[in-house]
Order: sequence, then C-alpha cells, then structure tokens
Amino acid sequence: MARDDSRAEGEAYARRLEAVVAGHRGEAAVAKRLLDDDDPGVRTAALGALARCGALRAEQVRRALGDDAAVVRCRAAELAPPEVELAGLLSDPDASVVEVAAAALGERDRDSGPVEELCRVAGGHDDPLCRESAVAALGAIAAGLDAEAGAPQEAAAGAAHDAAAEPKSGPCAPDSAAAGATHEAARGMALEMLLAAMDDRPQIRRRALLGLYQFDDDRAADAVRAALEDRDRQVRAVAGELLGVPVR
Repeated sequence: MARDDSRAEGEAYARRLEAVVAGHRGEAAVAKRLLDDDDPGVRTAALGALARCGALRAEQVRRALGDDAAVVRCRAAELAPPEVELAGLLSDPDASVVEVAAAALGERDRDSGPVEELCRVAGGHDDPLCRESAVAALGAIAAGLDAEAGAPQEAAAGAAHDAAAEPKSGPCAPDSAAAGATHEAARGMALEMLLAAMDDRPQIRRRALLGLYQFDDDRAADAVRAALEDRDRQVRAVAGELLGVPVR
C-alpha cells in the first residue's frame, strides 16, 4: 500500500512539473488538459501555467473557484481577472480561501461592491489572518475610492467651460451622483470597521492604522495619534512612522 501511495505521489509530481514547464514554454494546450487532473496540486499548477501563457480565461477561473480543493480555489482567486466575482469566497468554509480572496479584493481598490462583506470578515471571522487580510483590503479600497472620487471632480472642473455651452444630458448627473453616494457609503463603512479593528490583535491594529491614515476624518486622526501609546511596540512604530514622530 505504501509503495502504491509513493508511486501515485511521484506520478502526480511529474504532472505538476509538466504543468509548470508548459507555462514556461507557452504550451497552453498542455496546461489546459491538466486543469482536469485528479491531483489538486496539478490543477493548481495548470492554472498558473495558463496565466503565464496569457491563455487563462475567465470561465476557467470561475470553474476553478468552485473546485473541491481549497488550494485550487486559492490559486484561482489570486489569478482572477476583474470581471470574475470574488466576494462569494469571503464565505468559503476554508479560512485560507477567505484570506486570499480578501487580499485579491483589496487589489481591486476602486470597487466598492465587496466592502460590506469585507467588513463582516474583518469584524467577525474566527481566523485572525482572515480579519487581517480583510482590514488591509478595506484600507486599500477606501484609498482607491477616494482617489477615484477626486479624478472626476478634476475632469469636471477642466471641462466646465466647454460643458456650459452644451445641453446637459439628463442621465449623466444622476448616475454620477449615485456612484458618488455609493462610494461615500462604502468609505463610511470601511472607516467604522477600521476604527473597530483598533481593538483587535496587534498585527490587525497595524493594518488598520495604515487604512485610517488615508482618511481626512477627525476620528481616524485621533486613532492614529492614540496608537503612539499602544501597548504593542510595533503598532507604536507604525503610528510614529505615519506621523513622522519618534516613539518610545
């Protein structure tokens, strides 16, 4: 039995290697075939190989997000293009998948859609790594939404002279206002969660500080200043670096 297990493991390793090599050689057909392998490690390697080949498709990622193996779901979340929805993974039964999904959503830093679900993870997940990843994502998204809000305002100011002579298109202003309200609501939820996270573990407080520093808000500023007296030295160090002051 042990010999059979060892042989199966060796064969799976060979197929994983085949997938990796296919990615470096641009052999997308080989990688695509290995997406259906019995071994989760091979399927994971095949996803990465297709991505390296520039041949990974959204439908393949969506299929992998429903894989039985958590390691495959994790890799799919890491590689998912923007059009693939990931917020559902924040309810995955495997904590490693939730952690990776939250990190991936943080990289989509101008998408307010997952903020509510990220707040749920940040405030209530049993795994501290999941909470930390969600807190980091909320900070990134809040900063991204703030940057996005500034861009249309600058564009509108620059185009004001030309627009004054043109008839206004009715749907544009309401759509813009609705988007702005959605983003502001999402930033408000993120702020409340980041403030609450300052009562969590030290590594989570450090992540929360980085997010709070992005806000032009008195409560956020007070929380960053208060962190100079945090019981954890590394939290104090982050606050000191953000504020440009020495810490004890």
